[in-house]
Amino acid sequence: MITPLFPEGKKKCLTLSYDDGVTQDRRLVALFNQYHLKSTFNLNSGCFGKCAPANGFAKPVTHNKIEASEVSSLYQGHEIAVHTRTHPHLETLPSEAVAYEIRSDRKQLEKLAGYPVTGMAYPFGTYNDLVLEELKKAGIQYSRTVQSTKTFSIPQNFLCWHPTCHFEDPDRKALTQQFLASDPSSSENTLKLFYIWGHSYELDGNDTWEEIELFCRQVSCQKEVWYATNLEFFNYQTALNRLIFSEDKTIIQNPSALPVWFLANDTLFCLNGGAQICLSDQ
Repeated sequence: MITPLFPEGKKKCLTLSYDDGVTQDRRLVALFNQYHLKSTFNLNSGCFGKCAPANGFAKPVTHNKIEASEVSSLYQGHEIAVHTRTHPHLETLPSEAVAYEIRSDRKQLEKLAGYPVTGMAYPFGTYNDLVLEELKKAGIQYSRTVQSTKTFSIPQNFLCWHPTCHFEDPDRKALTQQFLASDPSSSENTLKLFYIWGHSYELDGNDTWEEIELFCRQVSCQKEVWYATNLEFFNYQTALNRLIFSEDKTIIQNPSALPVWFLANDTLFCLNGGAQICLSDQ
């Protein structure tokens, strides 16, 4: 039996995702860096430098956007991803406007990041079939929704990538405990993905900066957890899915460029990119 695993033989992955590129990201990125966590930040390139209030809170909270010149240095070590140019409801737009919102944002972010930007989060979490088609044409490989699964399941469709929950979700604390705990009743071979998303300005509005620092401290430096950006997880899962097996499952080829880990005959294997292994020879 062959059991796929995360890098270094781990069975759990934590990934984070924060939207809008607001100035509160400066404090949040510093926290993530302090606790060696990785996040994906979804940015609106047409809104850089704009200032506005964040509504819906009992006290004044800003929704001020960072400057374009800050993107590369602020998010270094993390991932930046598309959130559309101006944050519209994509499902209300004609195909040409959807394409422009996605492609122009991607193009501008790639200039700032210096690498291909192929991830995304839907503004307001909304989309339709037309939007999905335009994503594919624009070269977007994954896109996050706002629909909580309350599980640690691996997504079946990365263009409709449903997270575990929002950071402010009342169930988040219990889910964190569940994710970190060893559950003898669960399958030994089940991989767990814990996906948290949110907006850093909400931490101002809800006075939850202490909460998120506690969360960071709680989940950091766990030996059994792989910490990844959304894109790192997508790329690794894609590499796992691309493994080629002989009929009797004794010969395995890895056509991708990434090394992948798996368990076979109670032995941990790391199969490098472009390599092949014959388990009967081991």
